[in-house]
Amino acid sequence: MRKAAAFCCLFFAFPAFAGEEFPSLKIHGLLDLRVAHTDEQIGWLDRGLGKTRFGGKRGEGHRTTGSLGEASVVLRPRFSWHAAGHLHIKADKDQKSPLDIVEGFLSYRPVSTSAWQFSAKIGAFFPPGSLKNIDVAWQSPYAISWSAINSWIGEEVRSTGAEIAARHRYEGGGFSFGGALFGGNDPAGTILHQRGWALHDRHTGMFDAIPLPSTTANFEVRGDIEPFKEIDDTPGFYLFARGEDEDIGGEFLITAYDNLADEAATRRGRGAWRTRFLSAGVGYFLPYDIEFLSQVMYGDTERLTPGGIRLDATFVAAYLMMSRFVDADEKHQLSLRYDWFKTDDENILPNRTPVDEVGDAWTFAYSYRPTEDHRLSFEILSVKSRRSARVATAVSAKQRDTTLQTSYRFSF
Repeated sequence: MRKAAAFCCLFFAFPAFAGEEFPSLKIHGLLDLRVAHTDEQIGWLDRGLGKTRFGGKRGEGHRTTGSLGEASVVLRPRFSWHAAGHLHIKADKDQKSPLDIVEGFLSYRPVSTSAWQFSAKIGAFFPPGSLKNIDVAWQSPYAISWSAINSWIGEEVRSTGAEIAARHRYEGGGFSFGGALFGGNDPAGTILHQRGWALHDRHTGMFDAIPLPSTTANFEVRGDIEPFKEIDDTPGFYLFARGEDEDIGGEFLITAYDNLADEAATRRGRGAWRTRFLSAGVGYFLPYDIEFLSQVMYGDTERLTPGGIRLDATFVAAYLMMSRFVDADEKHQLSLRYDWFKTDDENILPNRTPVDEVGDAWTFAYSYRPTEDHRLSFEILSVKSRRSARVATAVSAKQRDTTLQTSYRFSF
C-alpha cells in the first residue's frame, strides 16, 4: 500500500509542473457485481488447476456464489493540449491489498497538423497486445471472460518504462508503429509453465501476487508469484504495429515482446524467466454486421535454477470470435468465441510430472445495455483441457471446467 500511495502522489504532483492554464480531470468508474455457478473443479484462485476464475470448493463440489467482480476508478487528468495522464485503481477481495494500481502513466502527444503524429508515455501500462479489451478499466465489451491470450496478458504482462510511437493518418483510417523499453516483468512466464492457461476477467495489480497451484513442478517457488518484479536489472522491450481502415472495415495488431531476462538470475528467492512472444490479431466486419475478431500468440519461457536445472516450455494460443448486435438500437449483443491453447514441456526430467497441456474452450455471451452506463450479461464458458500435472493431485489429467455467469456492470 505504501508503494501504491507513493505512485499516486507522484502521479498527481505532475500538474504542479505542467502549469495551471489547462488542468482538467475526467473520472471513469466500473462496478461489476457477479453471480457464478461452477462445477467441482478447483479454480486457480484457490490454488487449484482449474481453468476459470470461479471454481468449486475442496470437498464441496458444485458451487453458486455471488461476489464483487471488480470495482475500479480510472482517473484521466489533462495538463495541456499535449500532456495527459492515466491512473487505474482497482479494488478486489482476492488481491493482497484492498486497493492496487493496474496502470499508471503520463503521456505526451504534440498537436500535429500533418498526416504524422508522434507520442510518448512513461509509467506502468499494458503493451498493445489486445484488440478486445477496449472498455473502461481494460474490460471487454463482448463477453464477461476474456480469451486465454488476454487473460494471461492481464495476469503476467505489464510494462514499467517508456514507449514512443508514430501514427500516420489518412481519411478513413491510419496505421501506427512503435516500441518500448521497460523494467520489471522478469517473472513473466512462470504462470504459463507452472499452472498453464486460464480464461477469466481478472488483471493483476502492480503490487499484487498470483497464487500458484498447491502442487507444482517448480523447484524454487511455492505460494505466490509477483509478476512485475525486477530481478536482473536488465530492461526488456516490445515492438508493435497496428492499423485500421473504415472502407474495408478492418484492423490489425502485431506485437513482439521480449523481457530479455537473465534466466539464471535470482533475487530474494525469486527467479527470472526469459519470456518472449509474437502476437498477431485481426478484426473485420462481415456481412450482416457480424464483427469477426481473431488473435494468435506463440512464445517460449525459460528458467535455469541455481541447481542447474533448466525449465523450458513453448506456448501457443489462438481464438476466433464473432459478435453481432441483434437490434437497431444496439442494446442486445450476442458473442461466440472459440479458444485453443497449448504448452509443451521442452525439458521433461526423470521422476517429474511434465507441465505440458492442451485444451480448448467455447464461450457464449449475451449482453443487454438498457443505457450506455448499464450492462447486464449472461455467459456460458466451457473449457476442456488435459494437463499431466493434475495426476499429482489424484485427479484425471483430462478435465472440463464449466462456468455459468451473470454480471451487472455500471460504468461511467
